Amino acid sequence: MLIVFYLLELVPYQQLVRSYSFDLYQNLFPRERISAPVIIADIDEASLAAYGQWPWPRSLLARLVNQIGQQRPAAIALDIIMPEKDRASPCELTRFIPEVDQQLRSRVCSLPSNDALLASALADNNAVLGVAGIDNGDASGIRPAPVIIQGPEPKPHLIHFNAALTNIAELQQAAAGQAILSTEVERGVIRRVPLIASVGDTILPSLSLETLRVALGQSAFSIISDEHGIQAVAIADLSIPTQADGTVHVHYSQHEPARFVSAMDILNGHIEADLLQQRLVLIGFSGLGLVDFPTTAIGERVPGVEIHAQLLESIFDGTTLLRPDWAKWAEALIILLLGLSVIFLLPGLRAAIQVSLTLLIATTMTFAGFYAYQQYFLLLDISWPLLIFATLYMAMLADVLIRDESQIEVLEDDLRLQREEAAKVQGEMEAAKRFQMGILPKAESAFEDEPRIDIAAIMEPAKMVGGDLYDFFRLDENHIFFSLGDVCGKGVPASLFMVISKTLCKSVALRENADFMQRGKLISEANKEISRDNPEMLFVTAFMGIINLEDGELIFCNAGHERPLVVAPNCMPRELTEASGPPISIMDDIEYETFTYRLSSEEFICIFTDGVTEAANSEQVLFGKERLTEALSEVSSADNAQSLLNRACESVHEFVGDEEPSDDLTMLVVRWQGNHRNLR
Repeated sequence: MLIVFYLLELVPYQQLVRSYSFDLYQNLFPRERISAPVIIADIDEASLAAYGQWPWPRSLLARLVNQIGQQRPAAIALDIIMPEKDRASPCELTRFIPEVDQQLRSRVCSLPSNDALLASALADNNAVLGVAGIDNGDASGIRPAPVIIQGPEPKPHLIHFNAALTNIAELQQAAAGQAILSTEVERGVIRRVPLIASVGDTILPSLSLETLRVALGQSAFSIISDEHGIQAVAIADLSIPTQADGTVHVHYSQHEPARFVSAMDILNGHIEADLLQQRLVLIGFSGLGLVDFPTTAIGERVPGVEIHAQLLESIFDGTTLLRPDWAKWAEALIILLLGLSVIFLLPGLRAAIQVSLTLLIATTMTFAGFYAYQQYFLLLDISWPLLIFATLYMAMLADVLIRDESQIEVLEDDLRLQREEAAKVQGEMEAAKRFQMGILPKAESAFEDEPRIDIAAIMEPAKMVGGDLYDFFRLDENHIFFSLGDVCGKGVPASLFMVISKTLCKSVALRENADFMQRGKLISEANKEISRDNPEMLFVTAFMGIINLEDGELIFCNAGHERPLVVAPNCMPRELTEASGPPISIMDDIEYETFTYRLSSEEFICIFTDGVTEAANSEQVLFGKERLTEALSEVSSADNAQSLLNRACESVHEFVGDEEPSDDLTMLVVRWQGNHRNLR
């Protein structure tokens, strides 16, 4: 739709924006004067001060033409229209003198009129006169140069005037050529000048073209046309490309005072002897009040005669501007390609590439427009393709923004649902954590009425819930069962398997007696129970023991677990190195072996998971058993199970710092304090 509107010139302000873009070319890169074929004989303020107000007597104007002619210019053209007789002629003056003597009147009227003097000067000096196109009146009295038409009839394409404001017949007949002075004014700016125009049924050249014809001594000029309009105007071998309506875009240079010579200096003979020789001399005005000062495309206000001079200069130098017929089709093709790129190419690119490509396109188009203007004097309109491209790009961005906003709303709804689900899961996990921690026995209350045993335990899950376990409970009056295990893995699956393993181990332990443990049957039976329903093929390492509170005898079984440490004041820690078999739930028919150890009342058994020894700091260095042994070796007679546990945990936490835990941290410290039943 935009392309059709563009081709049909239906886009609002299309011509105005295009004109401004062409003006920008000339503002940034005005034409440079290569040669100076034109001199303007300027009736300026100084001339008016010296010879009186305008209109001057045409005898004075004839003198000016003759003075110019003495330097043998190539041609003289007057940017002046004289439609009435000169009232300053001798005979005309007697009409304004009351009671003049008839004899004197006759003698004065026998003198040549000022119009005759000017006509003689025009005829003697190959001068060109101009006419102005008007809407009402007639076009009689015009004597145009013959026109040779090469191609279809050009008149339908030309700028047309119904009539013309002409000079008096005496001057018209004396002039070597007749030209039209009218120009096109667009909002106060003259950008184009008709090189040819039609007045009634007559084709007239512009002042610039007719001056060139007279200067070249040609009797006619040619118009080259086709079905689309005028292509060029030619004089002899000189061909000037034009727009379809016969106009040309004036290629402006900066205002140059050197173009002007004061008419007063010419009349007084105060110019160089060869200044006007073989030049094209235009006679015009710059005096204030005599003429309006139109604005050029580069924003300067100049006398109208200078516009004709600048056009002659650009014709002479071959730098006239042209907007070719194919330009609008090329611009439409550019609009099409840019539109397709906005629709199909740019939306699929990342933002940085998209913006870079957009800037590259705009820069390339701008460069191409200025390059065509500077190198080939072609006027290509880059403004509208850029504006349309920007409009389409903004529309694409708006569309993307609207769709993204809709997508954001959907994502926000999804995020809200996810947050609700996460909150629900978080709540459930919190409940699971409370349940998991709730089923673990409390060391401070489990044996508060039993002074013969001292137990402390801790479990810190790496995630919300953990896969480590510990347990301790009384089997009978003199036997305490305790265990610590580590399920492979972390998180919910490990925690569930931990609960199952703890429950089954306790169930097996409670339904049998201590001899059952001593024979190694307890852990074997627990292994069978746990292995029976284990679809995820999980396993658990475990250390289990029974302490006889009467004599401190420890019966224990180690199923693939870390070897516990036995520590006492003033003694180096030692390991319980005995191994009973593989982790629980690896094989369901394994028989586990038990071992015994006699505890003293000063010894502590420290059982821990690999979450202690494999705790890592920010440099991924492991805590290790050596550091644990070092922390536990500081035990003293004043320590109890809880203080020893705290010292070990503080050492681990200090080593790890702010790093996230890689595994559950679980420790169990057990101490037999001797047989103090009688002391309770």
